[in-house]
Amino acid sequence: MTSTDDRPDTAAHTSGDLETALTRWRETLGPEHVITDEESLADFADPYAPASFGYRAKAVVQPGSVEDVQAVVRIASETGVPIWTSSQGRNYGYGGAAPLDPDTVVVNLRRMNRVLEINEELAYVVVEPGVSFRELYDAVQASGKKLWVDVPDLSWGSVVGNTLEHGNGFTLYYDHAAAECGMEVVLADGSVVRTGTGAMSGSKTWHLSKRGFGPRTDSLFMQSNMGIVTKMGVWVMPQPDAYKDCQIKVRRDSDLEALVEAFRPFLVDGTVGNCPILFPALTALPNGLPRSAVWDKKSSVPRELAEGMMWEAARIGAWNIRFALYGDRQTVERDFERISAAFASIPDAEVTGNTIDPAEAKLDSPALADQKSRVMAGVPDLSMLQVLNWHGTNGGHISFASTVPLKGEDVRNIVELVSTREAEHGIDYTVGIMLYQRFAIHVALMLYNVGNEPQVKEVYELYRDLVVEAAEMGYGEYRAHPAFMDLVAEQFDHNDHSHMAMVEKIKDALDPAGILAPGKQGIWPARLRTAEKQAK
Repeated sequence: MTSTDDRPDTAAHTSGDLETALTRWRETLGPEHVITDEESLADFADPYAPASFGYRAKAVVQPGSVEDVQAVVRIASETGVPIWTSSQGRNYGYGGAAPLDPDTVVVNLRRMNRVLEINEELAYVVVEPGVSFRELYDAVQASGKKLWVDVPDLSWGSVVGNTLEHGNGFTLYYDHAAAECGMEVVLADGSVVRTGTGAMSGSKTWHLSKRGFGPRTDSLFMQSNMGIVTKMGVWVMPQPDAYKDCQIKVRRDSDLEALVEAFRPFLVDGTVGNCPILFPALTALPNGLPRSAVWDKKSSVPRELAEGMMWEAARIGAWNIRFALYGDRQTVERDFERISAAFASIPDAEVTGNTIDPAEAKLDSPALADQKSRVMAGVPDLSMLQVLNWHGTNGGHISFASTVPLKGEDVRNIVELVSTREAEHGIDYTVGIMLYQRFAIHVALMLYNVGNEPQVKEVYELYRDLVVEAAEMGYGEYRAHPAFMDLVAEQFDHNDHSHMAMVEKIKDALDPAGILAPGKQGIWPARLRTAEKQAK
């Protein structure tokens, strides 16, 4: 079995001339933008991993412009010091800003935080990588333009960073990679390229048309280490005429397959256009509720306990779907009636909806009852951070995120695999299953106390096993913590890993010195690949 111990010995090969690089970066950026003190560096480590696990940078540099980024990568190339880019660095559960190797310097882009354009007529924005979802929301609100910003569960992260990691939100523009249109990228040699029609000087359609002339290259810079994105166009949602926050709940765990099968047609045909979330009773517990209030044993919380307790106390189902309908009011109500009728054959199933005036979809609006009603209306929220209180005040998690077909049988398969294996280790099964049009992403939050190193180690070991076990069932991970990027990449093995071989050729062409994020997504530069891998 591949493990994180199988990765190349980066420590012996990647440090380069760090002192020279730091001196030159201080001269170029200003000493205040080169961070080396331990207290400040802690903000760029993995906050959900014990310090002994590593994933700490030796230094952080913070460029403030495209020209600064160009200078940073040129100095890195000339001194042989590898760099690992983060935008806000809030990719928590997947490592945050932390680099894979401790000799890698983090290039953090928080200073590049301008909203460059907000276009209401064609419904798009242009942002730098340091712009968070909350900051973009505030800028749109201040502009007075009737646009909704799609936000993930936590709004403190970077719009660009989340998009590059294939993140998602919950409105009609939930697929952030699909909503991207036109990038500006700094390559490893310091050159600047623009993708799509932006490759043409004076283009008027850079952020309007996804296709330029020839291959579409935007995806090369998503979940990769091919370049540093410094600008991005993002399509946003015009404020709808009507917004209905909806919920479906079924009483029994055995109704899961029927629930998925009945709901799928409305995703495939576009009736439901946002990203619904499917979740069990335990996940529906109030954010911030400690585990001790529910279960005081070392064993994992039994699903049947949460199922019965939540139905009787709060009418929360064994399985629940939150989704939204948008559009003209007549169509929204007609679609809601059609969806409601589809669940009449499932005993005790309930379909409810709350119609909300889109003009009331704002921060602190009493019309938005909870976290899900807010994010489905594009309103920023941070309340889900309270879920970390489950194991006390030093909570953390790692996210196990598998893609499965949008079929009841497959959803059941991944649910049983993860919940059964977690129960063997006393880990509580908390999950949100994101429903796309034809597939689902099963995101299990594997919660632990960061200060309890044996517990964290056990979770990491189980995670490693689950990656392989899920792949054997045909379910690959869509995203991973740096500790597991090699392992996840290893599962994509068709034709002797021919896809990775192709990606490595591109990597070597664009970054021959191998200084951009070595090992990210399992993509290593030629100088750090094992002899066995080179032979392939």
